[in-house]
Amino acid sequence: MESLDDLKVYQELWERARFVEQDDVPAFRALNALIGDDGLVTRFWGPSTIPRLLEYDMGTQNFYYLLADHPSGMVRLLTLMHERELQAFEILGRGPCELVMLVENTSTHYISPNVYRRFNGPHVKDFVQAIHRAGKIAIIHMCGHVRDLLPDIQRTGLDGVHALTPPPTGNTSWETALDVLGEDTVLFGALDPSIFISGPAERIGPTLDALYTPRLRNAHFVLAPFADGIPVSLERFQAIQSWMDRNGE
Repeated sequence: MESLDDLKVYQELWERARFVEQDDVPAFRALNALIGDDGLVTRFWGPSTIPRLLEYDMGTQNFYYLLADHPSGMVRLLTLMHERELQAFEILGRGPCELVMLVENTSTHYISPNVYRRFNGPHVKDFVQAIHRAGKIAIIHMCGHVRDLLPDIQRTGLDGVHALTPPPTGNTSWETALDVLGEDTVLFGALDPSIFISGPAERIGPTLDALYTPRLRNAHFVLAPFADGIPVSLERFQAIQSWMDRNGE
């Protein structure tokens, strides 16, 4: 999508868009039976309006050119898309999962604090409120550079952040997030891929010694060594297991 004509066609598509509710209960029960007491089935959704356009339908360059050159048309489109997304948020709240996660891939590498404050933040807040009205937990996936967005993220009322990544891949330490978001925030802390995937396996334990502070031990913190489809040798998971065995629960 590169031009004003493209924008008009895309808006017409969204004017006709509808989200149709499907019964997730059979799939939920099947997954729950497999996982048992070893985990929690989570419903993922997203990305929402801004990340969808930036990552998939426009690209970063076209998004910002169109926003600068045709602001009224872009705002109409963003408003329309989000109005449709509100339908999806309500449907997700009626689903069987206790925890619903909005996958945003938020990062100041392509979303400025001003754009987040104007668009993303209010959109995420609407998602959080819809999930909370259903009596469920709202987690937002943000795996990029989010340190400069933390005050705006805090205002969304979210329950937690998924895949919060410290340097060098991300820029937000886990304790920095707690400083702004509050001690009750659930943090799924990503073990940086430069350590977990590409670094020497023998460095995993010492790195965790440095990262896993007494404050985190008392927080709602989940260590998340993600593979995400990338081949990761078994010895790296075993290094984490050995570290956990040494440090207890």
